[in-house]
Amino acid sequence: MKNRLPYFILAATMLAADQLTKAWAVARLKPVDLIEVIPGFFRLVFATNRGVAFSMFADGNFDARWVFAGISVAASLFVLTYLFRTSPGKLRLSTALALLLAGIVGNLIDRVRLGEVVDFLGFHLNDKYSWPIFNVADSAICIGAGLLALDMLFEEKPSNAESESPKPITEEQTQPEG
Repeated sequence: MKNRLPYFILAATMLAADQLTKAWAVARLKPVDLIEVIPGFFRLVFATNRGVAFSMFADGNFDARWVFAGISVAASLFVLTYLFRTSPGKLRLSTALALLLAGIVGNLIDRVRLGEVVDFLGFHLNDKYSWPIFNVADSAICIGAGLLALDMLFEEKPSNAESESPKPITEEQTQPEG
């Protein structure tokens, strides 16, 4: 546990940042609905999402709040277990897991407490193209997933090259005896 402390601090910090920014969005942004920060590119927009990423399944008649919450609890427990089993020396993997954990729990808290997730970060290009509105937890999940993908792509594998590859044939081996 001692060597994993920085990863739990990272997860707790990201979770706190997520919950504090969402509380700010509810208190300050909900009444005004929108603040243009960088015209034509970035705005703070109050939105809620009953679905999952990019508002998928948000428009259905079925209230999936507890289904999504259950999936989030299972995912949190899986990531937490994986984090405990991962060597603290695996910086990229442990960081990825800490970010995933923070993001999953951050959105889980909203889902249980409010029945929906608060989103407020909106990127767009002159109102022509826009990215779905998201929050700090979503960012943590995306960055964590990206780091996890990188770790899977560039994971160090034990070197068995010597035992698997044939040894070069030397000149002595090709000479007939006698």
